[in-house]
Amino acid sequence: MARSTRNQSKNTPPKSEFVQVVEKYLQKAAWTNQELMNEIQIGEAQFYRWARGDSVPRKAIVNRIAVSLAHRLDQTCQKLPHNPFPASDEIDGIVNELLDAAGYRAAVKGKGADYSWHEIAKNQSWTLGYTDIPTTWSQIPEKPGSRPTGLAIEYAEQIGRLLGITTIWEYLTWQEMPLAIRERRVHGIAPFFLALPERFFDYRFSEPCSEEPFSLSAVIVPEQVNNCVYLEDLPNSRVELVHVKGEIGSWAAAILSNSYQNKEFEDRKKAISYLLATANRESNIIPIFVSENVTCQYISKENKLQVIKIKRLENIKLAPAFAFHPDEEKLTVAVNSAIKILPKM
Repeated sequence: MARSTRNQSKNTPPKSEFVQVVEKYLQKAAWTNQELMNEIQIGEAQFYRWARGDSVPRKAIVNRIAVSLAHRLDQTCQKLPHNPFPASDEIDGIVNELLDAAGYRAAVKGKGADYSWHEIAKNQSWTLGYTDIPTTWSQIPEKPGSRPTGLAIEYAEQIGRLLGITTIWEYLTWQEMPLAIRERRVHGIAPFFLALPERFFDYRFSEPCSEEPFSLSAVIVPEQVNNCVYLEDLPNSRVELVHVKGEIGSWAAAILSNSYQNKEFEDRKKAISYLLATANRESNIIPIFVSENVTCQYISKENKLQVIKIKRLENIKLAPAFAFHPDEEKLTVAVNSAIKILPKM
């Protein structure tokens, strides 16, 4: 008696992860596995051994498959004349995905478009980078292994819950963030990042996550102010702009660099220590710490400093947002949808 189709499907062993990934690309390329195997000059029977898990393709074969698939996808998916090589331009992502599925460590650090989105969907979790913000926005946990705290942390976790995923946190300095995003070591940065024009080279930003935009300001030792309200009221030749590398003050100092000297530090504590030490000794220099207004207000209270405005940058208003890899369009769209549901910070 012949077995039913239903029973056959139950008894059919699942295909290996590698072949599942290959077939995903074959379907997109409108290609058969026979055509692929002919292209890479390997017998079709080998494909079925990979599917059953009887053998694993050599790394060289995986690379050959990636190249063949990319070439075929260029032909089937190209949009002339604007995008003649849609798959070849993202071959690093195809190579990585096939190597991972075959059990090899990914050899290419660059990953294709929406790589983080697919990884988050697979793991049902996302890893977000954060740093210490000297306000209620983001603080490092006192106990190692504990979650950070702050408005941005809680807001990000709420967004994660709306997306149906859990949030894993990784501490990063301002300087570490661009590389961590570029290598997809983290899927995004918590929503305290301000969308500066120069940052669009490194990040794709979500919609604003706060009702109140941030502005740029500075702090100074009161004895050096002489009733000044604006940075521009001080003698240009004596002012030294103090800022943290990678933070918004670094961008502000670059904008103002044609008028003032500037001094960069790796972290905020070193920058403030320098400001206090320099201002308290006999010196011709007037050190001024530059950052956004919320941080400046916090630092002024903590160190008995005075906040002053920056007239040239007074009209710049920036809202905190999530930051993602520039190629993470699907992730950004999903987060923006969640931001519309959730009350802003």
